[in-house]
Amino acid sequence: MNMVGDHGTMAAEEDRGFTLLEVMVAVSIMALVLVTLLGLKNKTMQDVMMADHITTATLLAKRLMTDTIMIKPRLPLEDEGEFSEEEFKGYAWKKTISFTPLSQIMEVRIAVLWKEGTRQEMVELVGYE
Repeated sequence: MNMVGDHGTMAAEEDRGFTLLEVMVAVSIMALVLVTLLGLKNKTMQDVMMADHITTATLLAKRLMTDTIMIKPRLPLEDEGEFSEEEFKGYAWKKTISFTPLSQIMEVRIAVLWKEGTRQEMVELVGYE
């Protein structure tokens, strides 16, 4: 009978559940993980937006570079403006055509600029024609 009594006591100790301290530690760890994941999500969203802007700016610069090279520039030029399409509002461009040491070759620089928060960002392509 002593064994049944001992066994009953052991069973009662095993079924008692978690202490308040254990629950508080578990909740604290979960809160820390949740805050970290939310911060990571926000950073990832910013990175995706930045990548989208860089891709758009690169494609706009390539389009402007192709248009410029097709006219076969022979004189130095500096020009700037904004893209007229509504979907590219907020993007501006600068075009610089200059001489190189080789008289038959001109350097063409196309820069596409946009605001990323308070910073001015830029993608620049350089080509020779």
